[in-house]
Amino acid sequence: MMAAPENEGRGRKRAASRRSAEETRRRLIDAGLDAFGRFGFDGASTRDIARRADVNLAAIPYHFGGKEGLHKAVAQHIVDEVRGRLGGLIDEATSSLDTADIDPEQARSMLHLIVERATSVILGHPEASRWAPFVLREQMDPTPSFAVLYDGFMGRAHVLITGLYARATGQDAADPKVVAGAFALLGQLVIFRVGRALVDRRLGWTAYGPDEIAVISTILRTNLDAMIEAGRA
Repeated sequence: MMAAPENEGRGRKRAASRRSAEETRRRLIDAGLDAFGRFGFDGASTRDIARRADVNLAAIPYHFGGKEGLHKAVAQHIVDEVRGRLGGLIDEATSSLDTADIDPEQARSMLHLIVERATSVILGHPEASRWAPFVLREQMDPTPSFAVLYDGFMGRAHVLITGLYARATGQDAADPKVVAGAFALLGQLVIFRVGRALVDRRLGWTAYGPDEIAVISTILRTNLDAMIEAGRA
């Protein structure tokens, strides 16, 4: 039996309404990412965000419940984007570490792969420069959105890297020196994103292309091996 024309019309209207709502949310998250990154939660104006998104101011409470809801949605957007590019590798490595008898050299190889993939995402992804100010602000002055970042990806990734580093060096993953070592390893990568102005001034770079990322990846790999050897001593 064919659907009545009026039912088909209502279905098309509902589908169009859903697409319109999704587009409004996307534009607000995109505008919020820039505003919150530049001005922080307190400094960002919802009126300005709505103007940048070219939507009515009432769309923020309607779609997100208010400014804090939009802020958390921006954090979740970053988590989803990063997890979409690294989540599979993190899941696989975590499962291997938890269930398999990984020897130190296998742990080293997994760390190399994670660092290499993270470098390509954090430095090579075209949106990474927009994520960085938001994440950095949450590190320096955490809001409730920090829990979204931490629970969504950052905490799990750091626990994994700590566990692999401990396995590669034969140390205890709960040892503060091992946990700090994982932070030091990640910090060597993060400085190339948060310290971009200094990097460009000293190296004369204008972008992170394949050649620049290859240089950084080689350095990180060498430093990781040196840290592992020192930890085994």
